[in-house]
Amino acid sequence: MANQFTREPEAHFREPDRIVMTARCSSTQERYWAVDAIDPGTPVLNIAVKWRIRGHLDASLAQEAFQAILDRHESLRTAIRLEDGRLVQAIAEQVSFKLPEIDLSGLPEADRTREADRIAQSEACTRFDLAEAPLLRATLLRKSRAEAVILVVAHHIVSDGWSMGIIAKDFVAAYQALGRGREPVLPELPLQYSDFAEGSHDGMEGGMLAREEAYWQHRLADLPIVEVPADRQRPAMRSTSGASLSRLLPRPLTSGLADLARKKGTTFFSAAYAVLLTLLRQRTGASDIVLSTQMANRDDVELEGMVGPFVNTLVLRTAISDEQSFLDLCQAARDTFEDAVDHHQWPFDRLVTLLPSSGDASRPPISINFIVQRAFIGELANDSFQLSGIPSPLPGALYDLNFILVEREEGWRLTCEYHRDLYDEATASELAAQFENLAEALVADPTARLPRPAPTSLPIASPLWLPATPALPPVIDTSALRRTWLQKTGTQPTLFALNHTAHNLRLYRPLSQELGPDQPFAALQLLDPLVNEAAPSSIEQLAAAYCEAIVATRPDGGYRLAGFCRSGVITLEVARQLEASGRRVDLVVLIDCWAPGYFLRQPYTARLRFRLKRAGRFARRFWQAGPRSFVTRMSFWLQSTAAVRQAKRLIFWRPAEEAADEADFWRTTDELEALVQRYTLPRYDGQVLIFRSGAIPPGWPPDATLGWGDHLAPDTPCFAVNGEGHEGAFSEVGSRTMAERILAATGQDRR
Repeated sequence: MANQFTREPEAHFREPDRIVMTARCSSTQERYWAVDAIDPGTPVLNIAVKWRIRGHLDASLAQEAFQAILDRHESLRTAIRLEDGRLVQAIAEQVSFKLPEIDLSGLPEADRTREADRIAQSEACTRFDLAEAPLLRATLLRKSRAEAVILVVAHHIVSDGWSMGIIAKDFVAAYQALGRGREPVLPELPLQYSDFAEGSHDGMEGGMLAREEAYWQHRLADLPIVEVPADRQRPAMRSTSGASLSRLLPRPLTSGLADLARKKGTTFFSAAYAVLLTLLRQRTGASDIVLSTQMANRDDVELEGMVGPFVNTLVLRTAISDEQSFLDLCQAARDTFEDAVDHHQWPFDRLVTLLPSSGDASRPPISINFIVQRAFIGELANDSFQLSGIPSPLPGALYDLNFILVEREEGWRLTCEYHRDLYDEATASELAAQFENLAEALVADPTARLPRPAPTSLPIASPLWLPATPALPPVIDTSALRRTWLQKTGTQPTLFALNHTAHNLRLYRPLSQELGPDQPFAALQLLDPLVNEAAPSSIEQLAAAYCEAIVATRPDGGYRLAGFCRSGVITLEVARQLEASGRRVDLVVLIDCWAPGYFLRQPYTARLRFRLKRAGRFARRFWQAGPRSFVTRMSFWLQSTAAVRQAKRLIFWRPAEEAADEADFWRTTDELEALVQRYTLPRYDGQVLIFRSGAIPPGWPPDATLGWGDHLAPDTPCFAVNGEGHEGAFSEVGSRTMAERILAATGQDRR
């Protein structure tokens, strides 16, 4: 979808940026510089926020308001450079600011939101060059005459979360003055960030922080590494690939937690921290829990209105045992946090060398982080508009897991940021749900002993990919998996075809016959999977069960995989998990399988044209094949709607066994569809063949690969196969075409 750029900001003719002074960097800036040096411009250090603007916003005035903010805050005119081997803040007298505007108002409403989210994610992940100021950028997305979104991204080396709130307040105030025809004169700051940086060095060089240094050396002695078991092995080099999900906690729960904390003389942070400690003990079995948190480090009132990276990271280490109650743990959590705060002036970059993960490129200094804060931006207003903060994209993962509790108008929202190299969305979702469930139980009976460590689920990958650890029971009962050999012998790697109903088993027979006697071919169907006696909650869990069955069938490795319709999504995840375990996957075949959500992301008019074309094909079938064939196809199509199936059950009597079989088919189909739509597509660079049946009209959709194009290797081929309807790909002609392409892709001759 093309962006509609309606204007570029008018050029402001200023003198070239002139460096008026240099200053030493703070210890926080030195730490961020070291992180950036490993991966220059890494987006993991970007801070991205989104402002919703309701009302009239003039883009030129908005740009001038941002310019006024840069003029007020020295840090936003600062670049970070090496001069004579010394890291310094290079502060310019003036730095021009540009505010690009993108007009989305011509798009349908759903597409407007989708495109705004896409642009926001792209902007959040765009890299900064630390040697060039400003290390702040903004983009205006015009959604309508009365609504807009401003994306603001700053680098952590010149800002922090508190600072983004200051920028929002300054923006509203500056725009107010400009809108009234006045110069945006913002109050002069008593100090600038360079003053703070110089003063912090003076304190450390004078030996004033010796007490803090001694405390942390003692506190971090023999520190364990505490990690929540991952879904995959940790890669040798750490990437920045992150994602997040959130859930709004019930008000009665958070109110109860706050009341309990208040009655026991502690804080909401300490009570929430105690809940997280209980959760981590449940998931890891550890009794010595280590995580990190951040504090603003703005001890003086003069620092409260200043933009800059004041935040410092604290390491929290708390012992937990079976004999403790939740009230006991709240007290221990409070003591841990208060002791850390009492020694918060010792910079985190000097603590890193004391941590057991120091020097390990695959790990962050601390695996798990925890933040409790109130929203930095509430609702701000002036004569022209109202500004409010809305959920922002995640530029990258700085930690393996980051639990964030933010109080907004609607209540406390728990966000779980997770590193996608290690964890699946289903695991993050389970952790967030477990936090809420544990909090409910602990608040209900705070004097009871803490629950013993008993993980509620097991790492999906544990049975297969971590043989060095004791064997764990499979997550999904693979005895419920049906394996049907269509061709058992042959010299080629086995081709495993995945299908979610027995109905699909017969479809693969003609393809197996066309592939010939040298291609072992097994069809796998998961009949009724259970995870802890409940339905599976993710595609990743289903794929893990298929992986177990595949490896148990052919442990020597070297696999070919095929999936039809929704099962193709499971197939790609199976391939990803097998390769993550070090096993070889030669080929993945996706047969008439749409990428999750791709069809629904298309404009309504495009989807309508698709349905009309498909209706036309039904009409032609009526004339070519007769009414009986037409009615058969139409009946199956209508039954994909739950309401039609219910009506059929009420009107027509059928034998109980037949009705149960059909109900199971549609129940499994509906459940799988729900999991597919929640699945986050990974990147897969292995060899893939895509086949689309005659049910999909020529010339549609825009992506000929049915939405897979952005997630597979470039130039992944997609072939049309003849055959009537969705299952027509398995017609005689269609099966022959698929077999020819598969044999060619695997270097075999057709005999």
